[in-house]
Amino acid sequence: MPAAAPLQIILFRHPDDLDAKRYEDAVLGALQGGKDAVEYLATVEDLGIQTEVFSDAPPRTAGDMLDAFCHTLTVVFVDRALCDKSGSSFWDWLVQCWNHTDASAGRHAMLAVAMDERIGRAFSGKRPDLESLQLLQTFSLGEHAIRPAMLALRILHECRLLLATSLPPIAGQKPGHLRLFISHAKIDGLPLAHALKYQIEVLGWLEDFYDVDDLPAGRNWQRELERGVGSSLLIMLRTEVYDGRHWCRQEVLWADEYATPAVLVEARTGLNHPADFLPFDRVPTVRIPDGNLLRILFLALREGLRFLLFSRRVEEMKTNGTLPKPLELRVFSFQPSMSALLRACRSLADSLEPASTPRLILYPDPPLRAGLYEAAQALVSTYGPVGARLVTPNTLAATTGARP
Repeated sequence: MPAAAPLQIILFRHPDDLDAKRYEDAVLGALQGGKDAVEYLATVEDLGIQTEVFSDAPPRTAGDMLDAFCHTLTVVFVDRALCDKSGSSFWDWLVQCWNHTDASAGRHAMLAVAMDERIGRAFSGKRPDLESLQLLQTFSLGEHAIRPAMLALRILHECRLLLATSLPPIAGQKPGHLRLFISHAKIDGLPLAHALKYQIEVLGWLEDFYDVDDLPAGRNWQRELERGVGSSLLIMLRTEVYDGRHWCRQEVLWADEYATPAVLVEARTGLNHPADFLPFDRVPTVRIPDGNLLRILFLALREGLRFLLFSRRVEEMKTNGTLPKPLELRVFSFQPSMSALLRACRSLADSLEPASTPRLILYPDPPLRAGLYEAAQALVSTYGPVGARLVTPNTLAATTGARP
């Protein structure tokens, strides 16, 4: 039985709801990307999340449609035309959707976005069951011009929460927790770091790690820094002196070794720079010459979501038997570097599981390119335990599972 896809998003907007069109475009752009940036957000590639847009009741029952995926986020854009022109079949389906979502114990989620309070009240009054659904009012998203971008950020966050709550918990962290580690050079990066920290705090539903505030007295600050990098999403503020600062370089190397999701903010102003010697090649890059800090958070949330999408896919592979039990597994959400592979090999070698237990290092398709693939396999053979394998989901399926 094939593994169910981790996540789908269902959008509802009446075709006459022109005010809601900007919000739909922002959400679709945040998920699917495109050639042009969408109002404060960067241009990006498709995340691969199935997204469907409806203006009326879908042909399938709500339960069947939602449960076809591991998780479903339903978003309803509530404007006057939706309330006035939608038929009874639509409202019946929406009630089924909300009741199924509410009874799913967090597996699914539903977000109704009201264009204003009066329309929101009309929506809630359409069916008694809808009165228990808390609405998101667009005025809570900030000034009018920025609201679509803020909604797109919120949708990315809601997707993260759905995926994270079904994954094994991380010690000391609540489900869905996302800690953003702001890596910066204090000589020339403080103003940008302070501004980004303030933007995170204004949103309210993100957290940040900032060394001045978060390194506890009486502790080994170097160990705390390493732990912070290894358990966070790293935002690297690459100002002119960043590459030359010892602890900035160390944070980048730790992120590479721990395979931490990361985003590079290119804030250098010079026209010429020496060749890179730090491992930035796997990290998405963003520029903010206009001071648009939302662009940084947008890219960071997408990287966090990408990480969780693959982690959730792996959990589904465990559930449906694609991955055997027992199993010693190390998972990467992107193609691993040699430093990350070495750490994974040593971790597998230190495992106390019986030698007969299969040991896998799993990363997303496509496989590493020629040259890197052979070098990675040689590293695993040399430093990993006997029988350890480096695979992607497709190569695993093509080689009859986890058996060496």
